[in-house]
Amino acid sequence: MRILVFSYLLAICSGILMFLSMPSYNVGILAWFGLVPLLIALKDKSSLQQYLLINVTCIIWSFGTHIWYPAIFSGWGYLIMIGAGLFYGAFLKMGLDMQTRINRWYGIFAMPITFSVFEWLKTIIPFTKTWWIEVISKSQWMIPETLQILSVTGFIGLSFLILLTNVVIAEIIKNQFSSKNIRIFTYSLLALPIVNFIIGTVIMNENDKKVKEQPITIGATVDLVNQDEEVLALGSGQTAGDGYLADTYEMKEKIFEINQDLSKKIIEEKHADFIVWGENEFVNLNDTELINQYRALAKSLNTNLIADTVWETKDTMYDTAYMVGANGEEIGKTPKIFTLWGEESYGFSPGPRDYTVYETPLGKVALAVCWDRHDPSILRNYAKNGAQLAMIPADDDFYGDKRFPYFAASDAVFRAVENHLAIGSGSTSGIAQVITPYGEMTAMSDVNTRQYIVGDTFTLEKQTFYTRFGDVFAYLFSVIFLVMLIVSERNKRKM
Repeated sequence: MRILVFSYLLAICSGILMFLSMPSYNVGILAWFGLVPLLIALKDKSSLQQYLLINVTCIIWSFGTHIWYPAIFSGWGYLIMIGAGLFYGAFLKMGLDMQTRINRWYGIFAMPITFSVFEWLKTIIPFTKTWWIEVISKSQWMIPETLQILSVTGFIGLSFLILLTNVVIAEIIKNQFSSKNIRIFTYSLLALPIVNFIIGTVIMNENDKKVKEQPITIGATVDLVNQDEEVLALGSGQTAGDGYLADTYEMKEKIFEINQDLSKKIIEEKHADFIVWGENEFVNLNDTELINQYRALAKSLNTNLIADTVWETKDTMYDTAYMVGANGEEIGKTPKIFTLWGEESYGFSPGPRDYTVYETPLGKVALAVCWDRHDPSILRNYAKNGAQLAMIPADDDFYGDKRFPYFAASDAVFRAVENHLAIGSGSTSGIAQVITPYGEMTAMSDVNTRQYIVGDTFTLEKQTFYTRFGDVFAYLFSVIFLVMLIVSERNKRKM
């Protein structure tokens, strides 16, 4: 009984370590060994005990990671958190069973392959890909040295590497292998995360050099208008699922004034080549008076200005990123592609997937809006069309939740590294970011604080492997999983 109680304490420890590694807690190093206590606890347990121990870990991990769900789904959010934990638990248990049944040198890959494949699958299934944006690799979002593998494999490669490292450490501690050759092989696998970090360190040295030699300066605002009672009192209180709508001229003008003041402060601190505001839908493109003020502001600040607007055509309405050049002339406008249910029920339509890129003297620019960061294919296709920079107005408020903005911000970092895109993102509540193509945030705002940021980035011309070939590693891992599953099931029947 004492041993079993101790095993559950180890499982609880793993759950806590894993959620502390995720965004908003940001102790990313814990992910590399956070599951080790659980994996040790599983030794010599029955299948049922293993299942229960794994799910204790995964439900705690899920609650700590998805704690913002109730802000979106009310009471249902707690049930969804339990469901997410059971999902992870199911595939950790499947991977463990496969490893046991295969009982060969390559069995050690069963759990990392199984978990990372099903983690990837949930990002492409229609319902889950919208809201289930957390993946284990996001634990590394503030450690750019570990992220460089994303430009080749996408996030699945890093998820696999994190799970593999946990399994290897646990196997070494348990010392289950009697064969000397197997022990040497197991120890050698620890070289993979080390080599990944060394390569990343070399790349980040190049990153530092390019920031100094080829700086492009981006400013971004956090206007906090969704939490400003003075601003909200000027409107009717309507929402479109992702924030309050600016539906009176007085409200629109107030939002413009707030961002205008923040933009002027940016220029006073340092001249910015681009300034990005948040996703506040403060003006309709048909509103000539405010649009002229907006253009005049860009000209007076001598900067490329990007804001979120409403673009209405004969039969459609788009949530649209709108860019004006330093001369006050329009450069381009791009509708949001990944619209949410609340937006669509209000009347917004998803934009066409033509992935238009705009030429500027500083590089080719893609415009995107908020949730477009979450679907890896969207910014990848902009990069495939030649984009070197992406400017993204975002709204991560969700009723002032202080945790969610970190997960959204981690998506922007991942998209930057995957496609070697320089990214500037403004926000209504935070986090505003300036990101280099290698994933370093040279400027980052606080959450729920009205402020501005200024940071330097640079552009790269060569497209990454991931940009050109997409999720080819995810498909490869899926094939490997199926082969290992067949071997496992065949051995199960023999047993």
